[in-house]
Amino acid sequence: MIKTVLIGKIHDKAEKLLQEKTQLQQVSAEDFAKVKQFPEVEAVVLRTFTKLGKEELAKFPKLKYVVSCSVGLDNLDLKKLKAKKVELINCSGTNANSVAEYTVYLILSLLRNSRPVAELKNKTVGIIGLGYIGKLVAKKLTGLECKIIACDVIKQEPKLLDQLKVEMKSFSEVVRKADILTVHVPLNENTERLINKKAFEQIKERAYFINTSRAEVIDEKALIAVQHKLKGIALDVYSEKLKPRLKISNLILTEHVAAQGEDSFEKMCEEPIKKFVQRVK
Repeated sequence: MIKTVLIGKIHDKAEKLLQEKTQLQQVSAEDFAKVKQFPEVEAVVLRTFTKLGKEELAKFPKLKYVVSCSVGLDNLDLKKLKAKKVELINCSGTNANSVAEYTVYLILSLLRNSRPVAELKNKTVGIIGLGYIGKLVAKKLTGLECKIIACDVIKQEPKLLDQLKVEMKSFSEVVRKADILTVHVPLNENTERLINKKAFEQIKERAYFINTSRAEVIDEKALIAVQHKLKGIALDVYSEKLKPRLKISNLILTEHVAAQGEDSFEKMCEEPIKKFVQRVK
């Protein structure tokens, strides 16, 4: 059986499958940082909280597979994996329902926390990034009588847009026209600080702002500067230095829990492990 190291915790069902089908070694993230080398390990299983860059990859001279039980890949040095001919196994979109549901919860919570209490009906929701999660957010909002606009670098199917009742706009238009702006983009070199000073200056007066993607896709200094013009802010991802500097009363801060719905968490862990086990059997 293939020698595999699991860093941190994954869903119990996925972990059991690894125990049954591989020669498994489990380490905590803290212990992983202390170990200098895993000389015989051929596969690494991890989640988004564990960085696997050049320094970490050097610990695995025989590495053949990296299995990510997360959707985001910004914790991995993808160029280095490719150069070392290490196969990456993951399942994109497996956490989408959990994040989409959580986004709708945040939208409704911000509206209900407003004084006077605000309603979603007839408001314009702007979605930045119409991928798996963005589409599901739109789908879940369709019965709530709001207008949905979105932007994405990828051309969308007109039939699907009709079904979702989504109108595609430019990035600038979405930012300027949305009463509620929610961000759903992956973190990469093109999206880092995508919501920058210019974007925050364009955002509608008394709009609501939600981010459940990655902290790095927004310019936190710019958000601090414009917070007074916003009617509500909800962040599931943010830096610790941002937290004490947000003074707005209608504020929801949670600690990267949007993807932690039980069903989605199970799927996010189990699907890539099944693919991995099938690949190496």
